[in-house]
Amino acid sequence: MSFAPFDVQPVANRIRTLVPDLRLVGLAADYAAVKSLRDFTPPSVFVVLAQEKFQENAPGHGQRGEQVKITQRGLVAVGVVIVGRNYREQHGAQLSGAMNTLIKNVRAQLSGWVPDVPGARPLQLQRGDLLQYDDATALWCDVWQTQTLIGAEAQ
Repeated sequence: MSFAPFDVQPVANRIRTLVPDLRLVGLAADYAAVKSLRDFTPPSVFVVLAQEKFQENAPGHGQRGEQVKITQRGLVAVGVVIVGRNYREQHGAQLSGAMNTLIKNVRAQLSGWVPDVPGARPLQLQRGDLLQYDDATALWCDVWQTQTLIGAEAQ
């Protein structure tokens, strides 16, 4: 039985192990600690839990005061913020070749990978967005989706 939020640490570990030359693979606290775009250290990746959205079960039965064992299936969104150098285009209209390669390498390791959590399904890319850039650094965020289970059958 598990009620814990989705653990993004295995996602970060996979990136750390399989994407060479990253200076840092951090989590939400590491990402939040950076106060300015110029304070990021490219190439780096930050993995954050973006959202969990659980499906309702059919109404069940139970006695007043009783806690009934249920299991819920949920969709999980994981944000992967990729930090790279952006020397090619001063206006951010086009990412540098090195940044595109970094995005490609991270995506190649996550697409179709099944995290070791109850009810997980292969990761699928939902979207990618350019979050911020200047003449030296770019932040790109890929949002990945998988499934998880909480409750009585989650082990």
